[in-house]
This record gives sequence, structure tokens and C-alpha cells, in this order.
Amino acid sequence: MVQRITGMASGMDIDSLVKAMLTGQQSKVDKLTQKKQTVEWQRQAYLDMNTKINDFRNNKVYNFKLEGTLAASKVGISGNQDAVSAKATGDAVAGNLVVKVKSLATAASMNSSSDVTVDPTKSLASQFSSFGSATTGSIKINGKEVTFDPTKDSLNTVISKINKETNVTAFFDGKKLSLMSKQTGLVNGTGTGDKIVVESGTLATELKLDGTSFKAAANAEVYINDLLTSQQSNSFRINGVDITLKTVSPSTDPARPDNPSVYTASTITISRDTDKIMESIKSFITDYNDMLKTLQDKADESRYRDFAPLTSEQKEAMKEKEIEQWEEKAMSGLLKNDSVLSTLISDMRLAVTSKVDNGSKYNTLSAIGITSSSYYDNGKLNVSDEKKLKKALEEDPQAVLDLFTANGTGKTDRSDMGIAERIYADAQKAMDQIKKKTGYSSILLDETVLGKQMQLLSKQITAGTSRLSDLETRYYKQFSAMEKAIQQYNQQSTSLAGYFS
Repeated sequence: MVQRITGMASGMDIDSLVKAMLTGQQSKVDKLTQKKQTVEWQRQAYLDMNTKINDFRNNKVYNFKLEGTLAASKVGISGNQDAVSAKATGDAVAGNLVVKVKSLATAASMNSSSDVTVDPTKSLASQFSSFGSATTGSIKINGKEVTFDPTKDSLNTVISKINKETNVTAFFDGKKLSLMSKQTGLVNGTGTGDKIVVESGTLATELKLDGTSFKAAANAEVYINDLLTSQQSNSFRINGVDITLKTVSPSTDPARPDNPSVYTASTITISRDTDKIMESIKSFITDYNDMLKTLQDKADESRYRDFAPLTSEQKEAMKEKEIEQWEEKAMSGLLKNDSVLSTLISDMRLAVTSKVDNGSKYNTLSAIGITSSSYYDNGKLNVSDEKKLKKALEEDPQAVLDLFTANGTGKTDRSDMGIAERIYADAQKAMDQIKKKTGYSSILLDETVLGKQMQLLSKQITAGTSRLSDLETRYYKQFSAMEKAIQQYNQQSTSLAGYFS
């Protein structure tokens, strides 16, 4: 290291002189550092936009395409409203279902045939001598074997295993063990049995599970449009309608249980929920407009080129609020007129204005009362005619559904692809392009477009800093040599003056 002499002989401010001489080289390094900071900010701006596009695509557009969003149905029950309840899914078929409940589905159960003397907290082997010195044991219920260690495991432990590993629920009331199927209907044993099957074994014997105390399961029997059906559960789906049986339908002649005409009917009516569908479409339009504005605001954001990232020295001379205000302008407009954002804006506008070949007159948004705003409003959508939209939903709900969500057949012009499907694909394309530019981080020196740019700038900064250090060392050496020369001259001058005096 060069010994730095600060002008003791010459009286000069060497540090200030060296700093001034390095200004040109320091300025080059500062500009490279500022450029790297700008690229880092730009990457972060891309990543922030990518997050917003991803949220729009996967949480807004995708949800809009889900079953039931544009095929929402409503259900009404007339007649006997106590016997059943119903809820429509997105696949519900409009029409009527006449339901008459002959019997409900029940679950099988089995209990100990007599009292059992056992402490459920102590090991099984310590209470049942029949286990002997065995360290393994098992009990098989409905074909599922549950293993345990009788020298360590208690009845409570075995019950916990039964509840986790089999299709029955077990509990001990202090005297008897009770088993009940987790599902109603014929699901026991081989899967079609009406009784819980416990195979013989040491524990089964000790717990008195001999099969003599049981209740058989039964499937529900229900007439649907006077057709007798058997249902394993009291909840099932017919024609896209989830039906739950709550009680047996009243009968005018209990002596004739096999005659559907004697039961009081519950009539389930399924119809299109036009109001709910309209609200979903309005919500989609709001999400679309919000995303369009976000993209446009970022692509049109003002760029202040006179506000470069601040150097360390500049920050030291400024207040915190001044730094914040400066950097706000320095980070503004980094994606101004960006091609990825501009393309997505254009694609979204084209997606909502182009016709969809759905075989109906309702093949454009304008045909169902949705229009684009004026040019000055940057193409936002609005429901300009609610009556027109409601009429389209009532006359041809499938066409409206296809207008938004048709998958298409792969045509290059996407003419048979629904609007939401187009935007869903366009958003993914934009995210893929951003990923190629930025990757997943704003600071990694990776192989993305901006990552490579930062790699190059980092190398240039390192080289520039090295040159700056070499120049500084050289200048201090030169000034050091000058100081030594002056010091020697002064010493010689003093010596000569001594001779003459």
C-alpha cells in the first residue's frame, strides 16, 4: 500500500488534488452503477406487472370461466318442502325433478355383545392374558387390518387407529365398544355389504365383537319422476342438481309402499339464474377495465430522464424526503411504451371486439348490450343496455356462455374461441415474455435478457473500479515522490544555510 503524504512538505491538500484528478474516472463508474440500478428497477417494475397480470389471469379471468359462473342456475321446491333440499351446480339442466322419498340411507353399526371389563388407558396385554407375550396384534374391520403392540398400546390407542385407518368410527363408553360406518348405504365388508364385518381374533374376542349385536345398513330408496332408484347416500347428484334427502315423504297409504302415487311429491324446479349471471359479467367487465387501466398507466407513465439514480455522495448531501421524491421520478416511466405491455393491451382490446363464431346472433359483446367506451377512455367496456343483455341470457344462454368461454378448435384466427379464453391465453403469453426478460428476481445475474445486461454492467463496474484504484495509487505515489523531493531540497537548503551562517 502506498503511504499517503498529505502535503507536509509542500503544504498542498494532496487528498483534494487526487480526488479532483479522479473525477473523470469516478464519473464513468458512477454512470455504470446508475445504469445498473436503473436496470434493476426496470426488472422489478416488470416483476410487479407480472404479479398483477398473473392475479388477473388466474384469479379473475379463470374464476369467470369456472363451472356455474355463466351457467348459474337457481332451484325452487314446491309441494313437500320438508323431505328434500336441493342446490344447482354449473351443469344443472333446466326443468323439473319430482322426488318422493320412500326410505333414507342408513349406516351400519356393531356393538360389543356384552360388557367388557377394561381400562382404556392401560396396555392391552396387562389386562388380557390371552395376548400372552406377543408384541404384535391386529384387528380386521371391513377387510382393513389395524395392527398394534399389545404390550404398549391401550384400547384408546387402538380406537384412534381404527378411526384413522378404517371406514368405521369407534368409541368406548366404559362398558362396550361401538363401531359405526362413516358412510351410509351398502359399503361394508367387500363394499356392498349391509353389515360391519369384524374378523375373529384375540382383540375382537376380548371386546365381544362377535357380530350378534348389530344394525344393518340400507341404501336410500327414492322415486325420481316415478322411477324407483337406490342411492348409497342421502346426498347425491342428478342432472347437475345436488339433492339431499331429509325425511321420508308422507304417504296416503302406508300399506302400499311400492306405489309411488301414495307419496307426497317434492317438485324441484331448475331455471337459469339470469340476475346472478349478469352480476358475474359485470364483475368481469370491472376486472377487465381495471387491468386495462393498470397496463395503460404503466405504458404511458412519464419518464424523467434528468433524474438518474443517486450516487452515494449525492444521497449524503440530501434529506430523506428529498431522496424519496427524487427516486420516485427516477423510477417513473421505466416501462414506458414497453412492447410486452403494449401488445397485451392491443390483444385484450382485439379479444373483446372480435366476433366469436358460436352459431348465434349473439356473437359479439355489442350484440348483448356491452360496448366499448370512447377512444378517450382507452377502450374500457361497459354494459350500455342491460335489457339487451338480459334478453340474450333468456333467449340463448348457451350462446352467451360460448361468447365468453368457448375453448375453440385451434384456429389461428381464434374466431371460435371465447373472449375470456382469448384473454386468458394472451395474459399467459405476456407473462412468458416477461419471464424471458426478467426471470424471478430483480437482482440475480442470470441468463435472462436483463440478467445478462446486469452481468455486463457488473463486469464493467468492477473493471472501472479497478482502474480507479490503480489511478489513485499511481497519483499518490507521484505526490509522495514529490513530497520526498521537496523535503530533501528543504533539508539541503537548511544545511547550506548553516554553512554560510
